[in-house]
Amino acid sequence: MSIQDYSQSELEPRKLSKEEIENPYDVIDNFFDFAHLPQIRDELWEMLKLTVTSSYHIQPRRDRANLLYFYEKLEQLIEAAHVIHRKKNEK
Repeated sequence: MSIQDYSQSELEPRKLSKEEIENPYDVIDNFFDFAHLPQIRDELWEMLKLTVTSSYHIQPRRDRANLLYFYEKLEQLIEAAHVIHRKKNEK
């Protein structure tokens, strides 16, 4: 799909507050305060492994909740990177 295939609203952040959109680097700081790089790698691997093996449903509830929280933080990080990228290209 090309970018023209998306509505303008699809190209806007959904998970960031107005303050986070204005200061996307704060979102990056928050993400890396949440977890260090080795932990992030471990979480990404666990997410992929559980998805591929379909063993998500047998994980303890707390582990599943942690993965969902990590996903939400990752989504915010991606949106912050998008905001930074867009601002750079607008200059």
